[in-house]
Amino acid sequence: MSWSEIAFICTAAVLLIVVVCFVIYTKKHKNEREHADKVDVIDGVRYTKNAQVLDEGGRPMVSLKQGDILLERGKVYTVGKGNLFAGKYTALSGEENCLSFNLRLGGLVKEYKHGSVVVLSEGDKISAVSCNVVLR
Repeated sequence: MSWSEIAFICTAAVLLIVVVCFVIYTKKHKNEREHADKVDVIDGVRYTKNAQVLDEGGRPMVSLKQGDILLERGKVYTVGKGNLFAGKYTALSGEENCLSFNLRLGGLVKEYKHGSVVVLSEGDKISAVSCNVVLR
């Protein structure tokens, strides 16, 4: 076996190790990207910070990540039941072409913009009126 063959085999082995490490790193960090950004649950209260909700063109960025809550249009949800906790949420439109939407909160219907902050208290009833809404 010549030195060039040994060098080729060593280079191929190092390249294989780098590719395997890259695949492992990508799979490990893929799960982190699927979670809602900067969300903390402290003593049963959910806290979130605003993230970028509009793209460069000013259109709503519609995405559903793990930890987000989808409010289906016409369905009533009660805070404290299921996975809807009391706390501060960022309300996002469930449709790309919808910059504003209506939410019924506490019996009153109000118009919210994509990226508005909604504060929910224990026992509040909330429902999406005009389109599906994502709470992050």
